[in-house]
Amino acid sequence: MPLRAQLSQESRITILTCSPGEELYSIFGHTAMRVVDPVLEIDYVFNYGTFDFNTPNFYLKFMRGQLDYALSVSDFSYFLPEYRQAGQSVIEQSLNLTTDEKNRLFKALISNYEPQNRYYKYHFFFDNCATRVRDVIASNIGDTIVFPEKEYKDLISFRDAIGTYLHNRPWTKLGLDLILGAPTDDPVNASSIQFLPDYLMLQFSDAHRAESNTALIRSTETLLEPKQPETAKPTPPVVWLSLLALAVLVYSYISYRKRKSSMWLNSLIFSLIGILGLLIIFLWFFTSHTVTGPNWHIIWANPLYLILLIPSFSNSRAGTLIRQLMVLAIFLFAILSAFIPQYIPGALIPVWIILIVRLIFSIQERN
Repeated sequence: MPLRAQLSQESRITILTCSPGEELYSIFGHTAMRVVDPVLEIDYVFNYGTFDFNTPNFYLKFMRGQLDYALSVSDFSYFLPEYRQAGQSVIEQSLNLTTDEKNRLFKALISNYEPQNRYYKYHFFFDNCATRVRDVIASNIGDTIVFPEKEYKDLISFRDAIGTYLHNRPWTKLGLDLILGAPTDDPVNASSIQFLPDYLMLQFSDAHRAESNTALIRSTETLLEPKQPETAKPTPPVVWLSLLALAVLVYSYISYRKRKSSMWLNSLIFSLIGILGLLIIFLWFFTSHTVTGPNWHIIWANPLYLILLIPSFSNSRAGTLIRQLMVLAIFLFAILSAFIPQYIPGALIPVWIILIVRLIFSIQERN
């Protein structure tokens, strides 16, 4: 890479926006930058979204929000085939820059690529591949960028914004709704919504310079068209969970009438909910994530369920009291959910019914 080279007047610096992919890490799309200069015979892609699966304790660091992401550089010839194979679109926006601004921006990218500078602590909402591209551009042009205040300002939250990408992944959405806390329901504005590549592209398409009032984007070109997979609309989780709740209710009633023990069912359900409670606490208190707490789901999904797996405690008066308190907590949570400053999915109602049914029947079985 010609670190000291000066870009020519024929050079271009562009923003590459990739549509959402099928893999979990790509479902929100991707943003990268391209530097092209036919005089220097260079065509580089600068990618702030690189991570290494071979990192020691990769999944633990990812869970704790302590995984290092990095700026990588590759030849453009390797970039398009990857997204063509994945069936993702790639849209290129050419920045309207002077030659001096191009060189200043290019030098900043090269500086960011230095070993001591290329790594950063990834944050999905506030520091990712899209926001890094925005920031390096804004810091290295000779004017202030003015982004339009779109109609979604203060009308949608971070949760709403990511939810638009999860219509065909309802279980993923439900899982994220459970582990992402109240801060995720904060409203977005023209700047904060730029963590999503599609919205960053839309914002840049209408952005202009403050002093000259000229458009920031010179031209836009579609390099790859997306493949449209034929996928059937998935059955909402609330349907499957409602069927499960009905099955649990019927089984619990029959077992009670026949005086058959159903402790195995309690062990299964209470274990799952208790583990969910531990996960909520872990993400809230023991990670660097800023959007996983406070999380009001801890009221009904808490680790106390795991105590009920201990026979000596479960069969005691204290165990009965814990069950009664949990039933009360679920009822109050359901009734007051409209006033809780966090989105509560309606799909959880069957889950609450399952818990209440098993808690009540387990009290009756003990008696």
